[in-house]
Amino acid sequence: MGVVRACAPAAAAAATAPSADTAKRKLSRSARVLVLGGAGRVGGSTATALSKLRPDLSILIGDKNREKGKSFAAKLGEQSEFVQVDTSNASMLEKALQGVDLVVHTAGPFQRAEECTVLQAAISTKTAYVDVCDDTDYSWRAKGFHEEAKSAGVPAITTAGIYPGVSNVMAAELVNAARRENDGEPERLRFFYYTAGSGGAGPTILTTSFMLLGEDVIAYNKGEEVKLKPYSGALNIDFGKGVRKKNVYLLNLPEVKSAFKILGVPTVSARFGTAPFFWNWGMQAFANFLPVEFLRDKNKVQKLVKSVDPLVRAIDGIAGECVSMRVDLDCSNGRNTIGLFTHKKLSVSVGFATAAFALAVLEGNTQPGVWFPEEPEGIAIEARKLLLERASQGATNFVMNNLPGW
Repeated sequence: MGVVRACAPAAAAAATAPSADTAKRKLSRSARVLVLGGAGRVGGSTATALSKLRPDLSILIGDKNREKGKSFAAKLGEQSEFVQVDTSNASMLEKALQGVDLVVHTAGPFQRAEECTVLQAAISTKTAYVDVCDDTDYSWRAKGFHEEAKSAGVPAITTAGIYPGVSNVMAAELVNAARRENDGEPERLRFFYYTAGSGGAGPTILTTSFMLLGEDVIAYNKGEEVKLKPYSGALNIDFGKGVRKKNVYLLNLPEVKSAFKILGVPTVSARFGTAPFFWNWGMQAFANFLPVEFLRDKNKVQKLVKSVDPLVRAIDGIAGECVSMRVDLDCSNGRNTIGLFTHKKLSVSVGFATAAFALAVLEGNTQPGVWFPEEPEGIAIEARKLLLERASQGATNFVMNNLPGW
């Protein structure tokens, strides 16, 4: 299994350099982007990445917390301003979206959210939309607005963060390459993720992780949907240089269903692991011993997160916040291809990942409608390389195996 190209930091830095067709991608004017949850870890990271990748953008920091929001907008610079927004208030949202070219929804958690309020407001105001949803039910609820968005001429992408998001695009590239080269039919697609500690991503990510432990894992085996126990099925996976072998466990993640339905691979699953090793034990204990009703109650889980947050922050200081993704594709002729992505800081990497999707939409690479990242109407096939280059800013390891041109 030979690696054809690895993009280390020096190569990844090329993402800021103009590509051959930069002129086509340039916006006719300075676009206005509203980042909801902009004072949070993921939103703040996204706004920062956008300002670095496209200094000409006007970035609106949308958040409920006026003090934090105004402070962050001031730090971001002259091209940024604060807008107070409550994402549950439709009229406030529509008012905030007036004159905005793109809204980036990072105000999770998305688990147990019954309405796609931000997406609906975006469609109503004809504003392009991107979210970092990591919940299967929410993502397909968003997909249900496809025809409405298409009719309104609104391009929208759901699950457009790092994982899901960048991992979906990596998978799509592996599948496309296998079919293009007639190297056998794709038979099994596996997503493996590792994050040291909490990844420095804040209480929202912790809440999401705990709530996922209350969901059956949906996976696919030879075309059949199967339900599995959360945080079971441990595998020891090699994530390459700087990370090496880590244990990972089954979780119910949206890229499994979207990849199965869109990429047409009959066997698909996703696993996640963390460090230090005893965090994995803790996750298993929560999954096995906490009542499902507790894990599905957002308010109770948020209280739990608040109680353990000081300990998590202390451990993060020791464990770091490295993030690594490995996407494996097995084909019918025995061929195996992989994609690897590693960054020292999840809190930074998630921002560049989300910003890469935002810029792809702004630059006209997304058709009207609601799309998943692996759909070519969501991210045009010819735009994927630039998206992955932007998303891999600062990556210590980025490998796409056996893909021509990489």
